[in-house]
Amino acid sequence: MNFVPTWTMCLTILLFTGNLWAEEAKEQLKPNPQAGEFFEAKVRPLLVDKCLTCHGSDKQRGGLRLDSREGLLKGGDNGPVVTAGNPEKSPMIHAVRYDGETKMPPKDRLPAEAVATLTTWVKMGLPYPEGAAGKGVRSDDKAIAEVRKRHWSFQPVKKLEPPKVKNPAWLKTPVDAFILAKLEAKGLTPAKPADRRTLLRRVTFDLIGLPPTPEEVAAFEADTSPEAFAKVVDRLLASPHYGERWGRHWLDVARYADTKGYVFEEERRYPFAYTYRDYVIRAFNEDLPYDQFLVQQLAADRLPLGEDKRPLAAMGYLTLGRRFLNNQHDIIDDRIDVVTRGLLGLTVTCARCHDHKFDPIPTKDYYSLYGVFASSLEPKDLPAVGMPDHNAAYEAFQNKLQALEKELADYEEKHKEELNAKNQKIKRERQAINNKIDHLKATDPAAPARAMVLEDAPTPQELYVFLRGNPNNHGEAVSRQFLLVLTGDQRKPFHEGSGRLELAQAIASKENTLTARVLVNRIWLHHFGAGMVRTPSDFGLRGEPPTHPELLDYLAARFMEEGWSIKKLHRHIVLSSAYQQSSETTPQIRELDPENRLLTHMNRQRLDFEEMRDALLFVGGKLDLVVGGPSVDITSQPFAMRRTVYGFIDRQNLPGVFRTFDFASPDTSNPQRFTTTVPQQALFLMNSAFVEQQAQSLLKRADVVAQVETPAKIKRLYQLAYGRQPDVDELALGEKFLKEAPGDKGWEELAQVVLLANEFAFVD
Repeated sequence: MNFVPTWTMCLTILLFTGNLWAEEAKEQLKPNPQAGEFFEAKVRPLLVDKCLTCHGSDKQRGGLRLDSREGLLKGGDNGPVVTAGNPEKSPMIHAVRYDGETKMPPKDRLPAEAVATLTTWVKMGLPYPEGAAGKGVRSDDKAIAEVRKRHWSFQPVKKLEPPKVKNPAWLKTPVDAFILAKLEAKGLTPAKPADRRTLLRRVTFDLIGLPPTPEEVAAFEADTSPEAFAKVVDRLLASPHYGERWGRHWLDVARYADTKGYVFEEERRYPFAYTYRDYVIRAFNEDLPYDQFLVQQLAADRLPLGEDKRPLAAMGYLTLGRRFLNNQHDIIDDRIDVVTRGLLGLTVTCARCHDHKFDPIPTKDYYSLYGVFASSLEPKDLPAVGMPDHNAAYEAFQNKLQALEKELADYEEKHKEELNAKNQKIKRERQAINNKIDHLKATDPAAPARAMVLEDAPTPQELYVFLRGNPNNHGEAVSRQFLLVLTGDQRKPFHEGSGRLELAQAIASKENTLTARVLVNRIWLHHFGAGMVRTPSDFGLRGEPPTHPELLDYLAARFMEEGWSIKKLHRHIVLSSAYQQSSETTPQIRELDPENRLLTHMNRQRLDFEEMRDALLFVGGKLDLVVGGPSVDITSQPFAMRRTVYGFIDRQNLPGVFRTFDFASPDTSNPQRFTTTVPQQALFLMNSAFVEQQAQSLLKRADVVAQVETPAKIKRLYQLAYGRQPDVDELALGEKFLKEAPGDKGWEELAQVVLLANEFAFVD
């Protein structure tokens, strides 16, 4: 139906959701923590390579200097060249587009991607971290050794004893001692415990991404045993839906998508991206030790796997990034970034064109890693990770595939001379047949699952530093080896093939000071809404120091001691008193700890896109709980009922609803999602056909239909949506609403109002 809310309904919605924007609008005023990384990775190399020769410290043509933000804003002899936030009012952007009188660079027009980078930079407000654009910080061996001794994240992980506290009765796990000690030092006390319904809703969303059922709420409230909450936690960790929730968090880090981005005339889809997603979900469900999880994602092809080849799918971590118009240098840069920021919390790709401006990472260390990935190739024939059923559908697929492969072979034989002569007409006709093959593999449900792997090249490449990032301008030769700041005097060149396995083992080592800390911080972030380190993919010198360094090390050391078990880490955190606090606060706490860095209370968190959509389906009784399988379109009618983690992600054309609800950009590794509050979010919930259908499904549930009396039916709606009974005022408001809009339409609108409420959208 075309949904037009009544005035009464609009008023009711305002009563429920009126504070949604006010409550979080302040979040949008915070600086983007990735802006500096974008500048270092994309903008600074471009300025160094194309602009600073004429507009840098040595020469300023037209009076314009671009090696600092001040110089950029000041402009040149003809006035300002940029307006921060507005590319269309920035003469510099028009100059690099060649659409004005001035054209820059004058003799060598920038490629479209470079123009897009500068345009995005202006839109972002011209972030320009300190440091001269053409010169690096000291990155010699002695300077790096000094930083290793000084900076906290390069120090060995230490398992410290929990501190003594004045109120030991509050302690449930050692986590609490570290939290309470800081509170007591400030004269603060923790919040009271959350009520049982709130706690159950919190931990259920946290661990499986779904709301608890009314029956689960009733059972937990009735269980007064000391082990009641621990039993709930163990039940949730054993659920197959745990892997779907926490696998999605990892997919943000892995910049997962089902497509390549813009790739000219190639098939845009990755036929087997879903095998990586399913591998991640399975790994979390099986509690695969994190060190093994990392090694498999970087070098499963180098492991003795035996009969079970499914771990090969893990290598999608490397291969599922953007294809950058098939520019191999950018593809490798992306792989270095997802490994170093994702696993180590270091912005190594800032050293692509020059020594890192802030961290002890020289350019030669970047090219040491570059050599590893330059010596790794994607095979033409991907290995199977599961044998399909030999049924009629599979036979039909095989027949279609063989016909297309024969068509390709016949074409290549017939046009051998033209292809050898690189006749462009390169090839395009042959590519069209290849696209048909890839399209069949990507779309036919009977296509056997395959792993998107890398393999070592027959002969590893010997690499050089690319001066200013230019692959045609070689500097000193470098060996394939790990970062000096993490190895020191013990560093040795890799010698086994490409070195990927040795790289993976160095990252997954207990001796590595970063790996366990970074993962523990990521887990903590998703439980509490903020990490102990609030720059979760930057543990370098520009990153924020941890709010609780001793606790971070305690958990990291324990995590490694307990076999790198993520489920044990969850359990240790959520069974703490700190996790089980209410979200209530006081004026004193808001004054002394406005960002809740001391954890005086629990942070209230809004459901992310996946949780919101899945919860709508779940309370309506329509959620398809089958685990795994190829990705599906979840934005077009008829709407798929699958969990959102199985939704098809097109990185080039990400659907508007994904962007509206702050979905992670699949173009780069994401440490955490931003939270914006915009009118489109409320408008979607009020007018979306998907939401309307879920409201109707909620009313058609058997346990709702069975309620004959109006008050009983309203109560059941509240139980399903919130896990509680409505209070007297809410019940009276609902009855009044139905009297003013009688019939089925009134019930449908009331059901949708219930699903629009803050209480549905937030977890306390």
